Amino acid sequence: MEATTLDQLKGEYRRSGARTGIRLDADEMRKVIALLAHQGPVVETPALELRYIEGMLRLPLDSIGEFSVIPASGRSRCPCGRTPTALDIVAYAVMHKVHEEQLLRDTVIGVYNVFEFADEGRTAPCHRCGRDFTASGYWTHNYLYA
Repeated sequence: MEATTLDQLKGEYRRSGARTGIRLDADEMRKVIALLAHQGPVVETPALELRYIEGMLRLPLDSIGEFSVIPASGRSRCPCGRTPTALDIVAYAVMHKVHEEQLLRDTVIGVYNVFEFADEGRTAPCHRCGRDFTASGYWTHNYLYA
């Protein structure tokens, strides 16, 4: 049986021995990303914020083509009026050194096809006002956390 939901797919990967994530080939990665549209409202990170992320991570201009987020609450607006995006997640990770910068850079530019399992989602402060928001998932072309 082929998985039709993200939870089914994570269950299959876990049964095969994966604990917190798995490396995938390009075809499998596309299949997993296709399932994300059914997880909730998708928020695309605007180009200006993608450029900001590139600057934070010292990446070449236009090296990030897309970076999407699914808000856990289903609400795509912060009370301050800003729409939380991948910028909030990445800025928090950089400022709090959640991971080494090289790992963040490799992840964002897609050196590896990695599917990291998210059971709780990821919480970060709004880049404008600092209020917490939680993303149930986010992804670029070769990395996803969901």
